[in-house]
Amino acid sequence: MIPVALLVLVVALDRLLASERWPQLDGIRARWRRLKPRARAYVRAAPGTCVYLFILLITTWVLQTSSSGIARQLLLERSTNLHQLARDPVRVLFASAFWVESGGELFVWAVLFTLVVAPVEQRLGTGRTAAVFAAGHVGATLLTAAGLWAALRLDLVESSVVNARDVGASYGFFAVAAVLAYLLASRWRLPWAAVLAAFVGLSLAFGPSFTDFGHVLALAIGFACYPLARASRARAPSRA
Repeated sequence: MIPVALLVLVVALDRLLASERWPQLDGIRARWRRLKPRARAYVRAAPGTCVYLFILLITTWVLQTSSSGIARQLLLERSTNLHQLARDPVRVLFASAFWVESGGELFVWAVLFTLVVAPVEQRLGTGRTAAVFAAGHVGATLLTAAGLWAALRLDLVESSVVNARDVGASYGFFAVAAVLAYLLASRWRLPWAAVLAAFVGLSLAFGPSFTDFGHVLALAIGFACYPLARASRARAPSRA
């Protein structure tokens, strides 16, 4: 309920400050009126990011208002595990990107998408950013699933991995985050790429899971999307 409560609070605050009935709020009202055009400009510049986060808000609310059993079933039915990929691959590949497991996770993604994905969308456009996100999400999911299938055949992983719970935004996010490296000023590109590589590398080294392998693959897919970033830089070159 926390994400929905925050949304309701923001809407209520906007309605409250739109009224002139409480003169004691004039100082806050003036600041809010200066902030609103910036917020609207942000939404117009990155509509895909805003729509995606809103969908995550709704699905998280659904999970938080459901019983634990129903919430678990909802996530399992939308997971890109081997069982669901064998049954209905198109549905789960699409649906799995629009669910996260908790309100805390949603908050983290809201911050990360605001700081990373929205700037990429502003430079690449909504369509190209969505294409990078989809390539990372679908590509890393399928490659990871292929690796798990092979590992099962060789008895390298437990059979329970067939029904593992696997939803979220991380594969698509890492692909878009990789593209951001090409859009930054030249002095920041290598440090940003190094931070991303270090994060996924350390995660893989200290707590390896199939999701960590997926993050490495998603990052590689994002770096492979250089032609999209090159076209954007040709239209609006960044300053060194």
